[in-house]
Amino acid sequence: MARLTEREREVAIEVAQGNSNAEIAEHLYMSIATVKANITRIFAKLGTDSRVQVAIKVRNAGLL
Repeated sequence: MARLTEREREVAIEVAQGNSNAEIAEHLYMSIATVKANITRIFAKLGTDSRVQVAIKVRNAGLL
């Protein structure tokens, strides 16, 4: 999780909470396209390929 930027960390937490891209965009005041780009970078940095895996890593890191 240390490799993530603060904004990516915020998006990852939203993903872990089960929020959709549209909900994340609304909560964090960004476009859906920006949310998607952040999620793509999160997947790459964490070595994951699903939102569930991101959620597990967020929870294991104690961010929820």
